[in-house]
Amino acid sequence: MVEQLTESLEDYLEAIAELIAVEGHAHAKEIAAKLNVKMPSVTGALRQLEKMGCIVYNTHYPVQLTEKGREIAEDVMHHHRVLKQFFSGILGLPLDKASETACRLEHLIDCDTIERFVLFSEAIAKRSDARALQTYLTEAMGLPGLTVLSDCKPGEKAIVEKFGRNLAPDAVTGLKPGDTVTVEGFSLDRSAVRVTRDGQPLSIGIAAAENIWVQPAPRA
Repeated sequence: MVEQLTESLEDYLEAIAELIAVEGHAHAKEIAAKLNVKMPSVTGALRQLEKMGCIVYNTHYPVQLTEKGREIAEDVMHHHRVLKQFFSGILGLPLDKASETACRLEHLIDCDTIERFVLFSEAIAKRSDARALQTYLTEAMGLPGLTVLSDCKPGEKAIVEKFGRNLAPDAVTGLKPGDTVTVEGFSLDRSAVRVTRDGQPLSIGIAAAENIWVQPAPRA
């Protein structure tokens, strides 16, 4: 039976690779300091990794990665970089939280899934046809507690807070920030949202409704 690397052991390989890249060597004490663990734990982990063919370990010399250990470490570091960039660059999390979250997930996601994260992130960041989505995501992350009119359910009342930057100036007539509307429903082809304002019916195209930010109206 082939012994599987645990998340903890992968963290050790990642730490060793990072120390070698920065310091040129990875001593057991340096590994302990980087991972904030005690020396007995480091010694036990290094012996396990040596047994599994991932490192060359001698108590009197720096730890060295084998080809197997280097490949695993590079995969883990690649996963971390991709996830950190996704969480900070796409989801807008602070760098420390993005890194912390990446650390928790980097061991759980396979290479195929990671490459899809890369594809999605690059498309959002670089493609001109994704600019509207970038704008929407930026607004959504900066407007907690608000939703867009197109997400409201029939019967809900909402107060119009602001028009999104993706909304063309002449896309909505008869509606302005501060108005209270009641969502009556959607057209059969869902190309428009039917609302009433002060008892007057309005039909708002779905593309416009996706960019009108509202909050729930207080219940009477």
